Amino acid sequence: YVGVILIRGSDTPYDYVRSAPAIDLAVRKANSEILKGSGYKLESTIMTYGPLCDGNFASGIAAEMYFRREVDAFLGPGCADALDPVGRLASYWNVPVITGSSILRHRSVGDAGRFKFKENFPTLTRLAYCQCRLRKVFGSILRQFNWTDLSLIYDTNDDYPRSLGDTLVTGLGLGGFEPVVIKFSGNSNVTFEREILEAKKYSRVSILCMSGDSIRRYLIKAYEMGLIQTGEYVFMDVELFPFPGDYWGKHHWRRGDDLDEIAKKAFEALLLVTLVEPKGQQYNEWSTRVKTRAEEVYGFNYDLNEESVNFFVGSFYDGLIHYARTVRKFIETGQNYSDGLTMSHAMWNATFEGITGSVFIDDNGDRDTSYAIRDMDPESGEFVEVAYYWGNKPGYTPDENVKMHWAGGRTAPPPNEPFCWFSGENPVCQPEGPSIVQTGDLVNILSSYQYPILLLYSHSRKYKLEAAIRDMSWLIRRLPDNAAAIELISGSTCGAFKLELEAFLAQQPNRDAVTASTNKSLNETQIFTEIGVYKGIVVAIRNINTIRPITLSRNVLLEISKRRSMNHDNVARFIGAAMEPPVIKILHDYCAKGSLQDILNNDNVTLDEDFKYSLIMDIVKGMNYIHSSDIGHHGQLRSSNCVVDSRFVLKITDFGLPSLYGTHHRNPYQDIENEHIHYERSQKADVFSFAIILEEILARGGPYEFFRGEFSPKEIVTKVKNATGLEPFRPVVSKDVCHPALHALMIQCWDEDPNKRPHFDTVKSAIRNIHGGKDRSLMESLLIRMEQYANNLEGIVAERTSLLVQEQRKTEQLLLQILPKSIAEQLKRGQSVQPETYASVTIYFSDIVGFTTISAKSSPLDVVQLLNQLYTAFDSTLEKYDVYKVETIGDAYMVVSGLPIPNGKGHAKEIALMSLALLHSIGKFRINHLPGTQLKLRIGLHSGPCVAGVVGLKMPRYCLFGDTVNTASRMESHGEALKIHVSPTTRDLLVAEDEFDLVRRGTIDVKGKGEMETFWLM
Repeated sequence: YVGVILIRGSDTPYDYVRSAPAIDLAVRKANSEILKGSGYKLESTIMTYGPLCDGNFASGIAAEMYFRREVDAFLGPGCADALDPVGRLASYWNVPVITGSSILRHRSVGDAGRFKFKENFPTLTRLAYCQCRLRKVFGSILRQFNWTDLSLIYDTNDDYPRSLGDTLVTGLGLGGFEPVVIKFSGNSNVTFEREILEAKKYSRVSILCMSGDSIRRYLIKAYEMGLIQTGEYVFMDVELFPFPGDYWGKHHWRRGDDLDEIAKKAFEALLLVTLVEPKGQQYNEWSTRVKTRAEEVYGFNYDLNEESVNFFVGSFYDGLIHYARTVRKFIETGQNYSDGLTMSHAMWNATFEGITGSVFIDDNGDRDTSYAIRDMDPESGEFVEVAYYWGNKPGYTPDENVKMHWAGGRTAPPPNEPFCWFSGENPVCQPEGPSIVQTGDLVNILSSYQYPILLLYSHSRKYKLEAAIRDMSWLIRRLPDNAAAIELISGSTCGAFKLELEAFLAQQPNRDAVTASTNKSLNETQIFTEIGVYKGIVVAIRNINTIRPITLSRNVLLEISKRRSMNHDNVARFIGAAMEPPVIKILHDYCAKGSLQDILNNDNVTLDEDFKYSLIMDIVKGMNYIHSSDIGHHGQLRSSNCVVDSRFVLKITDFGLPSLYGTHHRNPYQDIENEHIHYERSQKADVFSFAIILEEILARGGPYEFFRGEFSPKEIVTKVKNATGLEPFRPVVSKDVCHPALHALMIQCWDEDPNKRPHFDTVKSAIRNIHGGKDRSLMESLLIRMEQYANNLEGIVAERTSLLVQEQRKTEQLLLQILPKSIAEQLKRGQSVQPETYASVTIYFSDIVGFTTISAKSSPLDVVQLLNQLYTAFDSTLEKYDVYKVETIGDAYMVVSGLPIPNGKGHAKEIALMSLALLHSIGKFRINHLPGTQLKLRIGLHSGPCVAGVVGLKMPRYCLFGDTVNTASRMESHGEALKIHVSPTTRDLLVAEDEFDLVRRGTIDVKGKGEMETFWLM
């Protein structure tokens, strides 16, 4: 039994009227071909929510399907915010979830890429596409043409472009690209001149995430500014497939207006990324069947807007077929297909030919979708496929039979960067020399790397060195108007005791000779961390005071190159540096949770064992990576240099770049030997520093926390420096606060003899063994405990608003009990409800035969209790069908299907199924005060047009009017007990379903209608 959950009444490509016909065909194929002869039959039921992507309603539907219909699998939902709670519930119930889409829409919160984390969605299989894969597609294009500098321009006011832009910002960074992010709030008044000029400063290649109309206006403006004609600029766009309306707009130049000619020329510079379009006779025949069923059963005409059956619809079909095939395998092998986790994993890591083409599902349950890269044919003006990114063969694959066209008459792709750089600041192109690099040094650097040599000897070592010097993208320059390129936001302070200790140490004389420009003291670390915005990215800023300019010598450039190449989850990314005296600003990733020191000083943060383990393990992993890199060691490791990002991943910062930070650093937590504190940087000193951080975590405080109330910072440092004897002055940590093995490891790490201190790979293995062999990240450990670390303000706000929310919910629920949801929503918005005509609905009337006699034998209280119990049972049955209860008057019960939300021709089927269910339930109903009396229900059904509207202001009622209502009432009054009396029009609709047994009653005289041939529904 498959429960299908679809959105309804929306403008989405996976709406109920589009997807349901394809799902019906999949069910037929599963039963007639795949499961034939197995003794099993696949059944499905479709329930809808909408028109918004509402996770509350979708999860409610899932719960009803699971508990009342005992479904074996879910198909859908299609939108991300509805899929999220359904996927989590299904994980708890151990039920498979298959979806043909997981796209963001309707002001969704978050990222549709969340579903790739299968620890949260272990039974979810996605047959459509993952937005996160687009970063690989774009990455393949960029690598194919050697483009490294790019801009990402996206609309934050439109849901799909916003979600795509946010995804690419992160995804491209993971792929080694750092796009300049330019955001705008889209409307028809945006001229795009500012965005184009900003992007032009940093790149020749731009990815545009915006609606189709905005794409056209952007490219027309670029043409008017002369960018297209040069052929030096390339733009890229995503249109998964053409879809009418405003969902993502029309990504084509043709509009039939005066700007078409210019737009066509401008679109020559555009590369369009799409899904590979399904083709072939089989797909065309299937598409025709979907369109036919959509119109005949669901009242939806594909051809009205010249719409094709889209990829998402096909993915729902392929998903159900794949599920049916897996069920067949389980039946043949005797496995339990009700085991959702086993079933889901059996569907993963699979390849098959689907209606949407070749389907490759990876070992994470996500489809590796194939993409096409399209270029516009300048003659026809149509976009043609010139290359592909195949799901089973990642990478750029050109179509050898199609030639790529480049704008501006170019015969080859434009280079990544002009020789004089985007800003024209290449030292070779500036006779007066650069402002930061010293002129004499520049001459020395460039004297052996002249431009002719670059051309003639491009693969030599000298060329590589010159290229390294030219790669100054990390260098932050002032803007042309002399404005700062970094916008400062705020700072973050650390604990008072730590501040006092480090301030004292900063006043101590350095034991080694160091120049003033490179000396570094502790109070210049993250005691106060500046936060700023650079190129649209929030960054952490490390300030270094200097008197004279830093010469960008070969050694400095190589240091920076090494630091930029560092790429690890537990190492903060180096973003750039502003080299303008008197303060050098070094930019790193901004980590929203602050430093480890901030977390330890925050009493509102609870550190359980998993939390502590994850922090410690992240430090060890990061340091192990640094020690194995070309940099070799940290040199100033401390808790203030360990920062935690928004995903609770700890990252290590402030290392490398000795020419900028200084060759020696004053740090009281490093290598302590005999009578002197040496500040020499080494791997063993890093291990000592790690031990001090370990003490801070276990003691939940600063370094030497045990002595905090006994000695001043000055006295602590003196004792460390002047310690004598076998046991030097070390922190005191109780053995009760941690595992004995961890306590012993900490003591070994701060051993007086550096040679006895373990390497970090040894420390890593030891800590993993202490923690039972587990190696979970902090996010994994804390996901189920996130509520423990919620902000206090959220709790206060929730407490003060809970009563208001409860009352609002009660009011809304009361309104929904009186009126249909769509009508209630209109009234809540203050809109007047106009009467509406419905072309075809089916109305149900019933009453209880002999109710007057039963009432005479009962007290008024007994009658009320009887009707309450009966109609409560009826109402419970109605929830399983697409029907709406109009009213109850005494023993009379009125229900309708086909309004207020039309359901095509399915209304007669829904009412018929409901009637049979009610007739079945009445046989089990017992009257408490008359146990020997059997209730007998008399039912009448009729289909036809009617008018519905709200009547009255006080106690408003949703009423139906028209001859259809009268005829349905006559069918009931002329019927018989325990039988369902059906009119000819309803009979014709049920016969078309080919699922019901009807018996001719004959011709009867119906009051007000004359003679009429009627039928019994058996």
